[in-house]
Parts: sequence; C-alpha cells; structure tokens
Amino acid sequence: MNAQPKYKWLVDAGLFALFIVAFFLDLTGLDLHQWIGVAAGVLALYHLITHWNWVTAVTRRFIGKTSGKSRLYYGLDAAILAGFVAIAATGLVISTWLNLALDNYDTWLTVHIAASIGTLAATV
Repeated sequence: MNAQPKYKWLVDAGLFALFIVAFFLDLTGLDLHQWIGVAAGVLALYHLITHWNWVTAVTRRFIGKTSGKSRLYYGLDAAILAGFVAIAATGLVISTWLNLALDNYDTWLTVHIAASIGTLAATV
C-alpha cells in the first residue's frame, strides 16, 4: 500500500472515530461533544478536498459513462454529506456557543438527533 491511500484511509478512520465518539453524548459531555463536532467538520472538509477530483469526475459522467458502483458510492457519499450538513446546522442552532433563545428547541434537537442517526446508518 503506498503512502497516499494509506494516509487517506487514516483520515477516514479518524473521521469515523470522531463521529462515533460524538454520537454518544454521555461519553463526552456537551462541551467536548461540540468541540469534537467542530474537529469532525474540519476533517470532513479536508476529506472532501482530498477527494475532489473523484467527486468532479463522477459528477461529470454520472448519467452516462460511469459504473454502477461509482453511482452507488456517489449517492451514499451525497447522503452522508447531506447528513453532516444537517447535523452541523442544527448543532450550531442548538449549541451553547450561540445560546439562541429558541421557542422550538425540542424540534431542533429532534432533527439533530434524527440526522445523526440517519447519517450513522448511511456511514455504517
């Protein structure tokens, strides 16, 4: 295994580990949960940047000239990306950092948890 794929695998494993640890709020407490979320977001952005050539290549040929396996991975990756965006957006809204006065806090929390569960299912 050459260094670049091994390094990318380590980034992916680190991202998954951060997601799993953050998923179980009882393990971390709220403050660490929020910081782990930020770290996972930065690592996810790095992951996207390092795989950008694949994303653009498959996007250009998605309809016609690509394999079913690439389409499946692309769709799965898009679902995971949408999940991470939903987790991050709802997490920021309910975070103690912004301390927003929300009349519908429970709704935001429910969406945050549902997005987390759905994203975990898609990731696994």
